Amino acid sequence: MKRFLLALTIGCFSLFVFSGIIEYCQLRVGNNYSYKYWYMEEHRDKIRTLLLGNSTIENSINPQLIDDSTFNLASSSRWIYYDFKLLDKYISDMPNLKQVIFGMNYPNPFHQSYHFSDSDKNDYEKHMYEKFMHIKYDDNSNHWLGLFRGYIDYRTLFVGHLCDSLGYEAVEGQSDLWQTEHNIDPNVIYNEHAQEELAEFTNYLKDMARLCHLHNVRFIVITPPCHDSYIANVRQEGLDILHGIIESVRSEYPIEYIDYLQDEDYRADSLYFNCSHLNSVGADIFALRVKKDFGL
Repeated sequence: MKRFLLALTIGCFSLFVFSGIIEYCQLRVGNNYSYKYWYMEEHRDKIRTLLLGNSTIENSINPQLIDDSTFNLASSSRWIYYDFKLLDKYISDMPNLKQVIFGMNYPNPFHQSYHFSDSDKNDYEKHMYEKFMHIKYDDNSNHWLGLFRGYIDYRTLFVGHLCDSLGYEAVEGQSDLWQTEHNIDPNVIYNEHAQEELAEFTNYLKDMARLCHLHNVRFIVITPPCHDSYIANVRQEGLDILHGIIESVRSEYPIEYIDYLQDEDYRADSLYFNCSHLNSVGADIFALRVKKDFGL
């Protein structure tokens, strides 16, 4: 019995030490979350244009082509909650900030929320934002449990951060099966929680517009372009709802908006990494277009 208890104690202690080493290593290996946190902490007073949103902004707008004081704070799979929290965290300490550009993708308001059990948002993002950007979603999260909760992977343990110095992560060429990768379900706008999710998204968008208005910062919203294979699954009703969200915000706060989803300048296959993300060629062209259209 004593041998069993001793072996159990040694095993538990070894597991504790091993998990501690893994957690420490994860903190030491840079990733996009930790890099962007560091950049905002060190350089937020120099930023004039801040890009927010998910991967269709992170991968599809090259900030260097807007100006040298633009930073791409967007991140893959981000739910608008974190865009609002990041803006709220930093905007008061950004004296040179002139405009915030937020990417509002077609399906996002219809199917992303932490409040429903069938949501495709999982705890991985909560862990990453809490651990590396010091933003908690709720009081129950604990970033020190990453190993046991499955939030350790090659991206955070071995790879290091992938974005460039201004937060842009370029993607080259086209992925395999690119016309179907990252496509959408045509009926996403009819999911059973759509109304609640739309209300939540709209409220966060209004909060972002309110913060910008309070600090005399332009609030610019764009819907990035997508390939024809993606647009084939877009419903006019969904587009009407999307534009209605903008009008709802505009009734209370200043907001500038352009919908590039079906823009004729972005129909060429060569511009896309997959059906919903521009590649590096498209990202350069799109950055220059956004700069021109909004007079940046």
